[in-house]
Order: sequence, then C-alpha cells, then structure tokens
Amino acid sequence: MGRYQRTGRVGEMAAESNVDTIVFDQFFPGQHNGVLLEIGAARPDFLSIGASFRAQGWRVISIEPNPAFASIHRSLNHEILEFACSDTDADDVDFVVAEADGDIEYQGEKISAESFSSLGIRGDFEKLLSTMKDRFSTRTIKVKTRRLDTILANLEDLNRLDVLAVDVEGWELECLKGFSFGSLAPKVAIIENLFLDVGIVEFMKGHGYELWRRLEPNDIYLRANAD
Repeated sequence: MGRYQRTGRVGEMAAESNVDTIVFDQFFPGQHNGVLLEIGAARPDFLSIGASFRAQGWRVISIEPNPAFASIHRSLNHEILEFACSDTDADDVDFVVAEADGDIEYQGEKISAESFSSLGIRGDFEKLLSTMKDRFSTRTIKVKTRRLDTILANLEDLNRLDVLAVDVEGWELECLKGFSFGSLAPKVAIIENLFLDVGIVEFMKGHGYELWRRLEPNDIYLRANAD
C-alpha cells in the first residue's frame, strides 16, 4: 500500500490508482469468466484489486495470511487460502502484524493492518514505519508459508490464470521466486513496487514480461507473447 494521508474525503477507488479497472478495460474488456489470483488480499472491500474483478463474474482466488482478514473473506464465501507466499514451504513462521492506531486514513477510509504487515518489516518499509512508530503497534503471529507453485499444484481445477496480483509489503520478490510461471503464466501481473525495486523489474523481464505501465504503487507487466 502507498504512503498515508489523513483526509476526510470519502474514497471512491477500490484499488490504488484505479489499477483494477484500467487493467480490466485495457486487456479484458467484456470478459466475465477470467481468473485472478490475489496474493496479500487483505480486506475484500478496501484497496482490493480482486473486488471489481469478482463483481465482473471472475473467479478470484485470495491468498492472505492474516487470520482476521481471511475470516472476513470466508464469511463472504470467497475462495480464500490462508498462507503467506514466499520462496519456501514452511509451517510455524513468524509474521508481523502492524496495526494502525485507528486514526490513519488512506483514500478516504481508516486503515487497520493493510500495510507493513509481512514476514518481516525491513529495508525501506522499516524506514517508513520508523517515521510513524507512534501510530502503529506490531505483534508477531505464526503463519504457514507456501511457494506459489505449491499452492497452484493443489488447485486441481485450475487450468489458467489471467491476472496475478501481488502485494506483500516488501516480500514481492520472494513470492515471485516461488512461482515457475510455465503453463499458468498469467497474461498480466500487477506487482506492488512501492520503492521502485529494479530487482522486481529485472526478474519479471527474465520471465518474459514487459513493464507495460506504472500506476503507483504498482507495476503492471504484460506477458511478451500475450494475445
């Protein structure tokens, strides 16, 4: 998630910079039977890329390690898998939940644990959090990590993937390294890249993707041989 602001405006966007509607209109106009995999799904009704695709009739597979967020998806009968994505399969892994103090608004709504929560707050994310430590509290929970390949192998009815969305607060590269692409390589990938990590760009290029457009805080990648 992008940088914060305090505002009284009512948010009109489900996803930051309208990335969801821009991708849909550009690459999937009128398509109502696609498949989107959203890693780091957080809440289903706020800053969600999957929400508008779900409304279009798509199958949205949500992956979210925070049990509080996962339970909201379950209550709505969403397809939800309670894992953190990484480049290893492991159980009983530390996951840091960063909870806002209730007075921080972003795009017109109060945030809770949408941002900073991750397998470890590090690098530029740690620096950013240090500027607002009095507005967040952190606690550590245990989660299961799975490689994306492992998760997809257990979805036996899945034979295609149109859009991959990844927002895991600085662990995007580890998540991507757990995916071999192959037959399930998506046409479009939406990868959060808040601090412009060139490693993500180079990784995606190395797997046959072109950086189509940047809509802060996300990079949008198009598979080079996509129709």
